[in-house]
Amino acid sequence: MTPANRTNQYNRNDQGDQQRRPARKKKKTGRIIRRIFLVLGIMISATFGIIAATLVHRGERALGMINYNNKNTLAEVDLSKYKLASDKQVINILLVGADKNEDEQSKKGAERRSDSMMIATLDIKHKKLKLTSMMRDMYVQVPGYGNQKLNAAYSYGGVQLLYETLAQNFGVKMDGYGEVNFDSFVNVIDQLGGVEVNLTESEQKAMATATWVKRKKYRNCKVGKQTFNGIQALGYCRMRHGQKLANGRYLGAYTASGKGDDFGRVERQRLTIQAILKKVKKLSINEVLTLAENILPGVTTDIPKDDLYAYLVNIVQMGTSKIHQFSLPADNNYKNQTIGGQQVLVTDIASNKAAFKKFLYNS
Repeated sequence: MTPANRTNQYNRNDQGDQQRRPARKKKKTGRIIRRIFLVLGIMISATFGIIAATLVHRGERALGMINYNNKNTLAEVDLSKYKLASDKQVINILLVGADKNEDEQSKKGAERRSDSMMIATLDIKHKKLKLTSMMRDMYVQVPGYGNQKLNAAYSYGGVQLLYETLAQNFGVKMDGYGEVNFDSFVNVIDQLGGVEVNLTESEQKAMATATWVKRKKYRNCKVGKQTFNGIQALGYCRMRHGQKLANGRYLGAYTASGKGDDFGRVERQRLTIQAILKKVKKLSINEVLTLAENILPGVTTDIPKDDLYAYLVNIVQMGTSKIHQFSLPADNNYKNQTIGGQQVLVTDIASNKAAFKKFLYNS
């Protein structure tokens, strides 16, 4: 090979090396980048894994703070003589708000009444959340005690007799119960920074004389929109009427929709629940867990922890926060009467029973 040919060969080899070198360098750089992203991916996955594990742990810890009652469960109540409507995809939870806080409950001989009674329904079949409010003054058959106001059942026999009373009169199966004392309710409101209410003039006057609001300074409110702390919100939810007059009657306390007495109380409770949910929806997961950790110790239930966890997962998967509402007795399905010196709501049990079942199961 001549010197000229060897020179041309070297030049071609050199040009080839120069062409291959950037390719090898580019390939090496690509491997480095992929490794970096792989490491970052592992780190991110591990971080989210740790966060998820922490949230799950905190969630389980929060659920562990609930008072699980294994003695007075609804499952123990003998309802064999009643025909009950039920559906495995429609979960009904009896909710009771005790009308005495921890201090009052500790007093010897303190009588407990159910200040608020509701049924929370998780309708998995139709992907709906439902809430049924039950009037305390509804005149019903209480097993073993004859005709009484509904809230008397809880006073006579606790949540079990209340359940049997509902079973006898309305024929619906419950899947468990939750009982909340007033202290927990107050804590929820305070930790959320209060809730917004819109007082009518009659409600404002009733708050001014509300002896059930322990601290007098919290009885002074204004007409219109304002933020209530926990004690004020509790007083607002317990309100049925205003000051007692000399003739023995009470001043009315009416909502903006014109509802008074027990109907007004139930509407105020609903409005407060909606105000609470509105604030909770704006919280981060961490804040929700912190809230749960502080209020769940005041809750008593007979629902097993695993079932409770499953219900919460179902609610999250449903992806809705809208609550469909109903009342017992149903609108225009009762009469106000005075029986034994008490104001009661006399209802057509059969028609109310049918309307209630339709609301729960035929959505």
